[in-house]
Amino acid sequence: MDKTTEYNLEWRLFEDQSGRSLDWSIFEQTTLGKLYSTIPFQALASLLPAKTTNVGSKARFSNEGGIALQILKHYYKMSDEKLIEQLNHNWVMQYFCGIRLSMSEQIKDSDVVSRWRKFIGEHLSINLAQYALAKAWKKDMTQTKSNLSDATCYESYIRYPTDAKLLWESVDYLWRNLRQLSRFLKVPMFRSKYTDVQKAYLNFSKKKRKTHKQRKAIKRRLLHLLNKLLGQAPLLIGIWKRNPVFSHQKPVKANFFGRLKTIKQVYGQQDILFKNPTQRMPDRIVSLFKPYLHPIVRGKENKRVEFGMKAHEMQVDGINFLEFGSFQAFHEGNRLKSAVRLHQVFFGSCQHFGGDRIYANNRNRKYCTKQQIYTCFAPKGRKAKDEKQRAILRKEIAKQRATQLEGSFGNKKNHYLLDKIKARTEPTEIAWIFFGSLTANAVAMVKKAKPPPK
Repeated sequence: MDKTTEYNLEWRLFEDQSGRSLDWSIFEQTTLGKLYSTIPFQALASLLPAKTTNVGSKARFSNEGGIALQILKHYYKMSDEKLIEQLNHNWVMQYFCGIRLSMSEQIKDSDVVSRWRKFIGEHLSINLAQYALAKAWKKDMTQTKSNLSDATCYESYIRYPTDAKLLWESVDYLWRNLRQLSRFLKVPMFRSKYTDVQKAYLNFSKKKRKTHKQRKAIKRRLLHLLNKLLGQAPLLIGIWKRNPVFSHQKPVKANFFGRLKTIKQVYGQQDILFKNPTQRMPDRIVSLFKPYLHPIVRGKENKRVEFGMKAHEMQVDGINFLEFGSFQAFHEGNRLKSAVRLHQVFFGSCQHFGGDRIYANNRNRKYCTKQQIYTCFAPKGRKAKDEKQRAILRKEIAKQRATQLEGSFGNKKNHYLLDKIKARTEPTEIAWIFFGSLTANAVAMVKKAKPPPK
């Protein structure tokens, strides 16, 4: 009998009356065990497609385990590699993910966390997931008649974009791939001023203070070189595609043609802005590798412009739900009706609504009056008979919005990996934000959950 079998036999000796090991009872008393009990893993996992084919090896993690991996990442603020390293040696984390490794067993694939994030981001419906969470948590929530709403921006982890940086990244990426393609085809690379422009850009980037004349000069050179490379690219691609010897081989990465399309858009936008700097560009690209990002003008002192997903969230009894999110700027004052409707779907009647002054337009006021919803908006017109009571209620709603809701944004960004989103694609970035918010909500629900009867 080997050591592994002996270990498993010894493991079965210590079981409680329900058939589970005594370690599971210990796990339920730990912090992770209490967090595990508040999350409806089965309801969330049912929203993901199950594996329908028997091809390949059996997956180590189920859908519940893949979701648990994402929650652990945000709970402990770990990188993917560090999370797998800790998971190999921590049986409590293993129970949380629904697995139990033997003493001689380890997970060596550190990319499993990112692959699950990609899978979940592509298949999980955020609205259905939030409905499942609200259904599971509603029994432990007391003040479900009040809705506090506001918008925030979850910034992406990118370098601060400038026109020169964006043009240089486009030039450098395109030139390197065209050189790789020419070497593969064994044809000479087209002549260009790449080396001279590279030296000029490095000298420009090292300067602490850059004048308008210097910025304009380097942008002119980068635009000229980028235009030339974009004209040369179809020639090399044509040689590659037309030749039957090379057409089935892949000398460049699969995302090359998507990047090439983005570079063409960058050149078109930057050429217009160079000729007419005052021209408005609504879908302006700020990152070559994240073309879905756009500037979000927030109008704040420390950060006038942010680059990431603008999220409109509603808070019910201290629990936040994502009502709407977009990588394009939008006016959150127009989302009041949608927030109230979502509240009614999740929790039923909505009697109080808290929002800042941007929500207090006449359309929203009429809607709230019709729905008999009390707000914190400054009153207009004649004073009501019970104005003193209304003033006290408005003040209390405004206080809750300013403290609880605004504080929850800072809490998630400081403690649950939502300060800078390090995901690389749009679906994974949305999944990153969702699981960071889910983890923060689950921690809050641990305090609200009623203890089991003795």
